[in-house]
Amino acid sequence: MRKVSHATGRNDLLAAQVNNRRANDRAIIENPLAYFTDAELELDVQNFAETILPSVEYEKILRAAKVAKDIRLYDEVARSPDPNMGLDLPVLLSPREKKHLKRERDVVFSERGMRRVIITVSLAALLQGFVQSSFNGASFYRHHWGLPGEDHDVTWRLGGANASPWFAAALVGCPLSLPINYWFGRRGGLIIAAALIFASSVAAIFAESWVALCCIRIVNGLGMGIKAVSTPILASETAVGFWRGTAILAWQLWVAFGIMLGFAFNLIFTTASDENLTIRFIQGAPLVPSLMLFVMALWFCPESPRYHLQKGPNYSPEKAYKVLRQLRNTELQALRDMYTVYKSIEQESMGSLSQDPNANLSPGFWWALWDMCLAFKQLFQQRRLYNALISAGTVNLAQQLSGVNVFAFYSTELVSSVSGDSDGGHVKPMAYSLGFGAINFLFALPAVRSIDTLGRRRWLLMTLPFMALFMLGGALSYSIQDDATRTGIIALFLYLFAVAYSPGLGPIPFTLASESFPLSHREAGAASAISVNLFFAGLLSVLYPSIRDDNRGLGDAGSLALFAGLNVLAFVLVFFLVEETKGRSLEDLDLVFAVSKRRFMSFQISEYLPWFIKRYIFLKDVKAPELYHDMIWGPTKRDSEASAPHLRQASLHNTSPPQPYYEPQQHGQGPLELSPTYSRGGNDYRQYGY
Repeated sequence: MRKVSHATGRNDLLAAQVNNRRANDRAIIENPLAYFTDAELELDVQNFAETILPSVEYEKILRAAKVAKDIRLYDEVARSPDPNMGLDLPVLLSPREKKHLKRERDVVFSERGMRRVIITVSLAALLQGFVQSSFNGASFYRHHWGLPGEDHDVTWRLGGANASPWFAAALVGCPLSLPINYWFGRRGGLIIAAALIFASSVAAIFAESWVALCCIRIVNGLGMGIKAVSTPILASETAVGFWRGTAILAWQLWVAFGIMLGFAFNLIFTTASDENLTIRFIQGAPLVPSLMLFVMALWFCPESPRYHLQKGPNYSPEKAYKVLRQLRNTELQALRDMYTVYKSIEQESMGSLSQDPNANLSPGFWWALWDMCLAFKQLFQQRRLYNALISAGTVNLAQQLSGVNVFAFYSTELVSSVSGDSDGGHVKPMAYSLGFGAINFLFALPAVRSIDTLGRRRWLLMTLPFMALFMLGGALSYSIQDDATRTGIIALFLYLFAVAYSPGLGPIPFTLASESFPLSHREAGAASAISVNLFFAGLLSVLYPSIRDDNRGLGDAGSLALFAGLNVLAFVLVFFLVEETKGRSLEDLDLVFAVSKRRFMSFQISEYLPWFIKRYIFLKDVKAPELYHDMIWGPTKRDSEASAPHLRQASLHNTSPPQPYYEPQQHGQGPLELSPTYSRGGNDYRQYGY
């Protein structure tokens, strides 16, 4: 093998992987350490220990780096009941390390340090649900703000008051999360958001006109936009990669719980003898969870370690490692994640579109703002970025196309019109709304764990057809003549709709928005995708009163039928445009989204759809096709089981990397060697097909 300098070889390796991250035409998912020989890994770790993390001994970092490089083998050792397995590996795992490596993949929230993050995320979500319930309950008392009756002007003013926080969140709050996250971090974003919502909730107690209410809700919307971006990013960047979806799921789960709890309090408040007191209680209810979130984020929640690895005013690998030590159960896990994340960010930085030599330093206020504007622009210039934006934006749009926020915003009015209790019948509409919130919460629970095992895409494709069917059933039920029967049947279909929505389209939009983008563009990408969600929520809020207007619009039945059709459209969009992200690290997703959308769509039509028809319609036992293939060094699991143990162990001590194999995403189905001549001879990295 021709000898090359470490620096030259290292730069070639990085250049090869950077090219693959930007245009992954072969759909290969690779470990960022895959091409290092043992000698190169040792030299790179030595440089890392001296320049990046000098507080930790070189030997400890090298030990973690070796585990990260061959993580598949060490996972097998950790999961094996044989105590002698792995004794010949370069790194000998302690019993405690084996235990926690196994629990990391088998047990949801096995990392004790994640509990404070999950509590913080849950409080942020609970606050979101409380705010939505507050808006919903307040709409029932429109006359308090000078909006009596059902005439055209009143309808538009009510819609404007209800839409103002969502438009403020989408157009100002979400973009504002970029500078706030840049200077103050994800925790800082939550603290500022909690303060804004607290202040607006106090002010809403004293609002006497719809104009004042609209202005107060704009302030509330700024807080919701900042929080909606910062919270899922915090969850995604701190979670173990395998259970990232479940960690972010805490957002939707507790939004649903907040809606349910908010409706419960609304129902209690309606029993007050003084209507003015009822309205003030409903309007001020969000101030309690906002204060709890402020305290939790300020004093107890850890910051994202990836934030401290992002170039900027708070860049500090030492702080990042300190946070990882709090989040992970063992030093080995913390150092493993620290090293692999840093290497992925290093590759990401080399592939940045920005040519400014100060890009990694971000000096000055105005330069930082310009860099943030550039980040939004770059979302539409690089395949890896705009593919992620299409995927995350599609799912966030689909959530609003489903019509779920018709019930979140207007369920009290909708039930009142169905049951004929619009004049003073407060309790029944509030009770139906409470039932909707309870179902939304309870049926989000099945997505815990399964969002990371079954997958995001599969949940969506399974539930969207049922959502369309149940929405259509609700629309057709308006033809029933008997009031009591009509109300019950429509409520049943809407509850069934909530059952289908809760584990699928409920949690997945914010999950994809927070995980799909690289660190350099994570806030810009998440803000853009979530802005789509919140903007269309505002649009729905302002338009729905007119859509359901019996005189000028479609009426209640027609509006539900419209959303039934939009659910079908959402299904088509998801099928063709949304990739699966389960089981991948945040850094692996660079390679998933670098595959062209055209190739992804072609795969769905030419391979996945024919397989689905054969498997589930004709019931043939055929192997599922795979678009992505993992690159690994050495034997696959199937090879290991078929070969003698001493041969497998011997391969681990070969300093020259063996022929790389490509294995389907679902490990254990057998290796797929794409190129027999694909070797590392002579360090000619061009032959890797990049």
